Amino acid sequence: MKKWALILIVIVLLCSGVLWFIQNRYFQKEPLSEEEAIRHIEAIYKGQVSEVKKRGNSFEIQFTRENLKYTAMLDATTQQVSDLTLQKGQSKLLLTENQIRKMVKEKYGEVENVMLTETIYTARVEKEHKQKDITVDGYSGEVLSEKDVEPLNQPEKPHIITEQQAVDIALQQLTGKVDSVDFEDTAEGGYYLVEIETEHEEATFQIHAVSGRVLSVSWDD
Repeated sequence: MKKWALILIVIVLLCSGVLWFIQNRYFQKEPLSEEEAIRHIEAIYKGQVSEVKKRGNSFEIQFTRENLKYTAMLDATTQQVSDLTLQKGQSKLLLTENQIRKMVKEKYGEVENVMLTETIYTARVEKEHKQKDITVDGYSGEVLSEKDVEPLNQPEKPHIITEQQAVDIALQQLTGKVDSVDFEDTAEGGYYLVEIETEHEEATFQIHAVSGRVLSVSWDD
């Protein structure tokens, strides 16, 4: 009887050992590595991890989601998040355009305009005849970037012939004495009115100031 009892005890111990081995080998989770912890948090919260610190058997992970910054405590063994907090200074309310204007003006000067794209403000400022685009986080008010604005190329003014050139063109049409020369400015570049007088007649030539073409001639006897 004692022999059978001893055999039974040995069998129970062996079975217990086998079960313990199977449980630890196949069912117990291996602690997460830092890379696995990052992927785990990013998959759960759809955010971007910015910093990771090891705290005993847990990871303290900072991540950003929808422009808000959070800190999560992740147990490396159970893979459970034990704590999730919104960092101080973060607001869930979007700053107003007037608030952005005031903040940007205090640092950069006069604000020309402000544009909101999703949660990012872009403010255009001008200082000392130079323009800049300042991008600002719509929640925290943090300046994200500064970019100089290239000045627009001003259209070149058309080349205008000189008064003497206009006179020479008129004299090619009629030999005489130049009585007067006037210039009239227009959107097309303007024109000259050259008045030439001879012994028997007087003519006024309208000459295009850009092309030098004779536009019209008026005669006075």
